[in-house]
Amino acid sequence: MSQIEQDFRQLLAAKPEIEKCYTEGLINRRALARYLIHKGIAGKNQMDAVVAMLRRYEFSDEKKLQKECLDLFKQTRITVKDKIAILEFKKDKTLMQKLQKIISHTDYDKGETLKIVIGTQNITLFIDQKKMEQLKEVLDDFTLMHTQKNMSEISIIFPEETKKIKGTLSLVTKEFVLNDITISECLTASLELLIYVKEEYVIKAYEILRRLQHS
Repeated sequence: MSQIEQDFRQLLAAKPEIEKCYTEGLINRRALARYLIHKGIAGKNQMDAVVAMLRRYEFSDEKKLQKECLDLFKQTRITVKDKIAILEFKKDKTLMQKLQKIISHTDYDKGETLKIVIGTQNITLFIDQKKMEQLKEVLDDFTLMHTQKNMSEISIIFPEETKKIKGTLSLVTKEFVLNDITISECLTASLELLIYVKEEYVIKAYEILRRLQHS
């Protein structure tokens, strides 16, 4: 793989809209080559090399993938819950034991939120913001690294056949990137995708997802 192609792959990862515009025919090969030279991916005297690289490059079959993903999206169930707090603690064995007490104080039948992610270095809790005071006694002894308040949880439940189709997650993330929506956290639980965004983004995010459902 040439250096030009490596740099081009990195650019596509940062700007997925370029591949979308190219595969849909909104820009042609030479126009894209001129853009890459302008961005410093290649030198001004390397136009032929860039065009040749683009000719060889295996772009994703965007239209086919998008159709498969959109067909699945029509079968999704989407719900939104506001006022979520995300608490990130330094990993601690004692805290992991205390989590049992936190779980026992959560009434899932009433729709209360508690999700726990245990990573290599940190433990992250996703809870209802109104319960922060109640849990203060349990959590005060531990090192709180970061807090995010006024978050919204978007739950997308996919049909079973989603496991056989690639690109469903990237369809969502690409649309959010193109619409300037920042995903603060993202979790999966089998066929459920949980996306956490600031409340200022949630209306736009929900509208995008509804549009995908009806595409």
